[in-house]
Amino acid sequence: MSLKSAVKQALLKFRLRGVNYRNLIDPYTYIGKFTTLKTADDRSTINFNQHVDLHNYVSLIAEDGGEIIFGKRVSIGDYSTLRASRAKISIGNNTMLGQGVKLISTNHAYKDKNRLIHEQDIDTEKIGITIGADCWLGAGCVVLPGVAIADGVVVGANAVVTKDVPEYAIVVGIPAKIISYRS
Repeated sequence: MSLKSAVKQALLKFRLRGVNYRNLIDPYTYIGKFTTLKTADDRSTINFNQHVDLHNYVSLIAEDGGEIIFGKRVSIGDYSTLRASRAKISIGNNTMLGQGVKLISTNHAYKDKNRLIHEQDIDTEKIGITIGADCWLGAGCVVLPGVAIADGVVVGANAVVTKDVPEYAIVVGIPAKIISYRS
C-alpha cells in the first residue's frame, strides 16, 4: 500500500470512529462530504467491500441489530438513505443507487386500532431488503421492507418498489410495475 493510500485509510478510519464497521480495507473506498455512518449499538454493523463509493450527504444507519452489507463496486448517490433496523439490507456487486434513493428495512405495525401506532412494534411480516448484482436504482426511488430485487434489475426514477422483482426486469411507477426486460 502506498503512503498516500495509507494516509487516506487512516483519515477514513478516524472519520468512522465510533461506528461498528467491518472490512474497510480497500484504499478505493470513497466516503463523500457530510455523509453520515451510524451504528446505534454493538449488535449493528456496516460491512464494506472493495470499491464502495458513498457520495455526498449519504446516510447509513444500522440500529437494533441491523446490518448493511455492500458487495464489490457499489455506488450510492448523493442524499440517499439506507436504514437497517432489526433487519439486513444487502446490496450485490456492481450495483448503483442514484441520488435520493431510500432503502428502509422495517416499518411500523399499525393494524391494531386499539393501540397508538407509536406504541406498536415493527411489522414482522415484511423485514429486510435484498438487492442483487448489476442493478441500477434510479434517482428518488424507494424500496419498501421485505422486498428482494434480483440480479440485473433496473428501477426507474421515483419508482416505489413494493414487491419482489425478477431477474433483468425493468420496473417503473408507483407502485413499480414491470414494463420490459433487459435483453
